[in-house]
Amino acid sequence: MNLLLDTLPDYVTIDGREYPFDADFRTFIIMEKILDDKTKDNRQRVLDLIDLFYTDEQPPDPQAAIEEILTMYRCGGPPEPPRKARKNGNIEIGQKPVFDYEYDAPYIYGAFLAQYGIDLNDIEFLHWWKFQALFRSLNSSNKIVEIISYRSTDLGKIKDKAERNRIARLQRIYALPEKLTVEERIAMAGAAFGGAF
Repeated sequence: MNLLLDTLPDYVTIDGREYPFDADFRTFIIMEKILDDKTKDNRQRVLDLIDLFYTDEQPPDPQAAIEEILTMYRCGGPPEPPRKARKNGNIEIGQKPVFDYEYDAPYIYGAFLAQYGIDLNDIEFLHWWKFQALFRSLNSSNKIVEIISYRSTDLGKIKDKAERNRIARLQRIYALPEKLTVEERIAMAGAAFGGAF
């Protein structure tokens, strides 16, 4: 899929049949909220995701439906490689998420408004793949890009002690709550259907 040449998908094909698909950026952000909802069990989370994305008719195979949600989430790309865990059970440094749509919402909103003149609150529809392209292209002058830079910096590679301490302090200030990736959370939810998505 080429953003410059191709029409972005608003449907998915499962077993040779097309299903309309809600590809608005908000839907994917809501997906993350559903996956984080501790009041629901894994089976309910999967059902809620299918209801969220398949607005007209739902595919009969929940596993295929979830796999297509993940494909759309990845903008048609391949799955992320699994992250490694350290011996103490925490996610390996450098492998953890460096932004969160819920936690960083004000910074993301401000960046889109400042750089592109796009009010993410007022825009009627913005395809997830376009949103991702714009998000990945934000200038370094935006606060969210600065924060991502702090979060992704490997302190072990900073030789200057004062700079290492400064970045460590900023990492603590802008630390995200630790959680699994979207793909890891969906895989856990898939266990409720007897298989991993």
